[in-house]
Amino acid sequence: MKKSKKALSLLCALMMLSASLPLSAANAAEAAQAHQPIQYAIAQAKPAAKKAVVPLTKANVEQFTKEFFANPEIKKIVAGAVVTVVKGNEVLLEEGYGYADKEKKQPVDSEETLFYIGSVTKVFTATAVLQLVEQGKIDLNADITKYLGDVKIKNETGSPVTVKDLLTHTSGVEHADTGFAFDAGLDSSRYYSIKDELLKNTFRIVNKPGTVYSYDNFASQLQGYIVEQVTGQKFEDYAKKHIFDVLDMENTSYVLEKDEADQLASSYDSKGNKLKPAVFKPTVLPEGSMSSTGEDMANYMLAVLNGGSLEGKRFLSQDSLSKMLTPQVSIHPNVPNMTYGFEFYTHHLFNGHNFVVKGGNLPGFASQVTFLPDKKVGVFISDNQGSGIRDVYMSAFMDHFYPDERPAPTYLKPTQQQLAKFEGRYKNLRMGFDVTEIKANSDGSLTVKDGLGSTIYRQVDPLLFLSEDGLPLAFKEENGKVKYIYTLLTFVTWAEKLDAPVAYTDVAGDHTYRKYIDGLSPLVAIGDEGSHTLQPAKEMTRAEFAHVLMELFDMGYRSHDKPAFKDVGGHKYVDAINEAVHLKIIDTKTFKDGKFEPERIIERQEAALWLYSFLKEYPTIPKPPVKLAGTTDEWAKEAVQYLATFGFYGPEVIKNQDGSIDFLSKKGLKRQEVAAILYRLVYPHH
Repeated sequence: MKKSKKALSLLCALMMLSASLPLSAANAAEAAQAHQPIQYAIAQAKPAAKKAVVPLTKANVEQFTKEFFANPEIKKIVAGAVVTVVKGNEVLLEEGYGYADKEKKQPVDSEETLFYIGSVTKVFTATAVLQLVEQGKIDLNADITKYLGDVKIKNETGSPVTVKDLLTHTSGVEHADTGFAFDAGLDSSRYYSIKDELLKNTFRIVNKPGTVYSYDNFASQLQGYIVEQVTGQKFEDYAKKHIFDVLDMENTSYVLEKDEADQLASSYDSKGNKLKPAVFKPTVLPEGSMSSTGEDMANYMLAVLNGGSLEGKRFLSQDSLSKMLTPQVSIHPNVPNMTYGFEFYTHHLFNGHNFVVKGGNLPGFASQVTFLPDKKVGVFISDNQGSGIRDVYMSAFMDHFYPDERPAPTYLKPTQQQLAKFEGRYKNLRMGFDVTEIKANSDGSLTVKDGLGSTIYRQVDPLLFLSEDGLPLAFKEENGKVKYIYTLLTFVTWAEKLDAPVAYTDVAGDHTYRKYIDGLSPLVAIGDEGSHTLQPAKEMTRAEFAHVLMELFDMGYRSHDKPAFKDVGGHKYVDAINEAVHLKIIDTKTFKDGKFEPERIIERQEAALWLYSFLKEYPTIPKPPVKLAGTTDEWAKEAVQYLATFGFYGPEVIKNQDGSIDFLSKKGLKRQEVAAILYRLVYPHH
C-alpha cells in the first residue's frame, strides 16, 4: 500500500520518540501503525486540488492550530500542548491547548506552564559553547582533552576528538547514550555533578572523529562539562546568566527548582496514565534537562531570527548563528544531517524549503523547535503525553502555508548491474539491531526493507534515490566503495554496510539454520568471539544469553556501583548482566538468594521472558494468540505465547496440526535457536 505523507510523519514522530529508548525500527513501525491517529492521517492525505497559498498571518495560524487540536483523533492522544509561532519580529501565536493536569482540569498556560523540552536542550548547550568560542576561550579545532582535566575518554582511533566534532555529532563514540539517567526512583534531594558522572564513564571512541554522523548525547554532556571547566562555574549558572537572562527567559532553567515544580505540566504515557516526575543523573543534563514555556521559547526564536539579539541584547554573533542554521555535516548535498546544534530529519515533510529542527523527548514529553530561515519563521511545539504530534503538526503546517512547488523529480535509468554496489545490509550506527536491507531490481530501482516495510526507491543522482513519497535514500562512499546510508528510519544517524557473514566451518551450506546464522553473525557473535566454529547445537548459559542480548541491542554498558547479583562479580559478562537488570530485562526478584547462577543453561522459557520484558513495552499490531502445547511454567506463559504468536522462534519449535505450538519451553536454548529467534527480531520481513 502506498504510504501517505502524513502517515509517514506519524511514523517519524514515533521514531523521534525512540531516540533515547531501546526500540527497534520494526517495533517502531508497528507502534506507528497501531497508533490511533494513523487512520486520521491517512484519511486526510488524499490528493487535493491545487489551491492558493495561505499567507502566514496571526489570524490564519491561530485558526489553523485551533482546528488541528480540535480534531477528535488528535484530542485522543494529547493531554496538553503549547504551540508558539513567530515570524520576523512578531509573535503570531503563543497558545496552550488541553490540560497541564488532566485530573485537576488545569489548562496549559503558554506563559506559566513548564514543559521538559528534552534534547531541544542541546541547542542551548551548543550556544553556550559558541559564546565561549567567540570570546577565544574555546578553540573549535582543539583536541577536547585540552578542556577535560581529570576526565579521560578512551580513544582507540589515534585521531583527536575536537570541539567541532562534539557540535556536529561526529565524535566517533561507540555508545552515546550511557552516561546519564532519568528515573523517578533516583534520589531527588541529591546533586549529581556532571564531573562525577564523567569520571565513571565507559565511553570509547571507535570511529575516526569527524567522519561519521550519529546522534550523540555523550557530545552534549561533554560540551556542558567543557563550559564548566573553562568558566569555573556550574553549567546551569553560566546558562542562566549568559543565555536565559539575556533573552528574558525567566521561567527557563536546566534545573527545575522546588518553587517551580507546581508550574511543570504533569506528564502521561500513551495510555493516559500519569507518570512520576523524572529525576536526572547528573542533576544537570546538558543533553536534555531543560524546562521552558511557550513564551520563553518565543523570545529565543525571535532572537535567532533577528541575527542573535533581542531588544538590543545580544546572545550570539551573526556568524555563530549562521553556523547553527547552516548544514555542517551532510551525507549528500541534498540531504543534510547536522549543524552546530540543530539536526535534519523527516526531510520530505518540509516540501523542499530550507529548514533546521531540533526534537527532544523525556518520558511523557515530546518537543520540537523548527526554523525556516529563508521565511524568517520559527515554530515551537511541546506536549505532555509524548504523543509525537509535532511532526504531524509541522507536516500539516507546511502543506497549509508553504506547499511543495518543486517540479517532479527526473529519474535516472541505471541497469541492475550498475546498482549492484548498493546492495547489502546496513547496520544503524546508533541502534545496531536496526538493519536496513537493500536489493537492486531489473527495472533500475532499489527495494529497501526496513521498519516501513518494503519501499521502492529510484535514482535521481549517482548517490541519491527517492521513494514515491519523496523519502530520501542517500549513500556515502569511502575509498570508492559504498559504506554508509541515510534513510528515514536510520533517522538521526547513518547506517554502515555490514561485513560478510562469518564463515563457520561447522555450519554447512545446507544447514537448517544457515540463513539465520549468516544474517546474525555480522551483528553479534553467538559463539566464542573470533572463533571459526560455532557449535550450533551447543546450549547457551544464562550469562552468555545476557551478553548476546546486550551486544545485539547495542545500548552500551553503564558504570554500576556493584554487581546486580552476588555471584557474578568478576564474571566476564558481569557488565552485560548488570545492564540487562538496569534495562529491566532481567528481574532480580525472580532469583533465589540473590544468585544468578551465570553458568546455568538457560531454558527456552526463561529466554522468552527476558525478550518479552524488553518487547512488551512497545505497541504491536494485535494478533490472535496461538494455543500453546507442551509444558510451560505459569510465570513464563505470557512471554512464551507472545513469542509464539509473533513468530519469534526457529525450526526447532513444533507446530501441531491443530495450530498449537510447542515452544519446548523447558529445554535448554541452543545457539542455533538463538540465531533464529533474534534473526526474526532483526529481519521481521523474512
